[in-house]
Amino acid sequence: MNKRYKIFDYCWHIPYQWDMIRALDDDCEFYYGLNVYTHWDITKRPLPPKIYFVIHYETGTFDVAVLHIDQTMVDINSQKRMVFDHFNRIITDTPKIVVNHGAPIYPEYYAMTELSISPEESEKRCKEAIRKLVGANVMVVNSHKASSADEWGFGVPIVHGMDADEWYDLPKEPRVFTALPPSGLDAYYNRKRMIEVSDILYDQYGYLLHYEELNVNVGHTPESYKNYLGKSLLYVDTSFRTPINCARTEAFLSGCCVIQVEGAHDLERWAKNGENIILVPDDPEKIAGVIADLLQNGYQKAIQIGQKGKEMAMREFNRERYRKDWLNLLNKLRIKS
Repeated sequence: MNKRYKIFDYCWHIPYQWDMIRALDDDCEFYYGLNVYTHWDITKRPLPPKIYFVIHYETGTFDVAVLHIDQTMVDINSQKRMVFDHFNRIITDTPKIVVNHGAPIYPEYYAMTELSISPEESEKRCKEAIRKLVGANVMVVNSHKASSADEWGFGVPIVHGMDADEWYDLPKEPRVFTALPPSGLDAYYNRKRMIEVSDILYDQYGYLLHYEELNVNVGHTPESYKNYLGKSLLYVDTSFRTPINCARTEAFLSGCCVIQVEGAHDLERWAKNGENIILVPDDPEKIAGVIADLLQNGYQKAIQIGQKGKEMAMREFNRERYRKDWLNLLNKLRIKS
């Protein structure tokens, strides 16, 4: 029997970590540090059966440590940054993998700390700060584009993978839904565009954009969310700087017809416009028009695109491929036997 790797981690991005733990069920044991920033949120995912909680990091116990960052960590006073700095400092006995969940776009922070700084300069400084923060550690990113010169310029791409059986492709109701966070990093999520789309969709066409946590309650359990998503005909994503995000993949696996703003990460690898996804320009009038047309006249078309999108996601974002990618990285680190 192969050795089971003992991995130290802490709660950060629960859907991402759920899939990682489940993918490596047979290969790893996960030990999560308590009392650091946040706890396991059971409204996002159930507590995994193979996870252990520890009150502190014990030297000589673990084979690898996983730490987490995003662009907000350029703020040295953020609580998330303090947690990272703590573990990065005290863990010196084992390889560390830094999972970067973001992209170098954080103009809100630089607007508060610098006057008249250009977007290009803010991104340059963000990249430099994160590269310095990661140091000699291995950095994992969630898309191939994220590691390119257009984004961070370094990192190992490990695109997430899910179990399709965990998502429900239910009879579809003619509605459009998004799980885009209603607050936080506006530029990163291109949130202004989503709000404009919502206003146009309602004012000109009479349709409501169902916006999670903003104007629709999808429930407070993973099951209620899966049921709501599984019954949604359309899913819209206006972000294009985010690495491949979990919520959009969940929509694909639920058979939703995904409407995505052009230019998002890795589309050239798997997206076929009009076949398994609908790509739209970053223009609120055109996005709203596409949504309204599908709701008025394109139910069957949306169903067909949703099914092709599901087939694509099962091929590209499956859990077994994800497991192999992680094991390949762990083996390359020459983790002690």
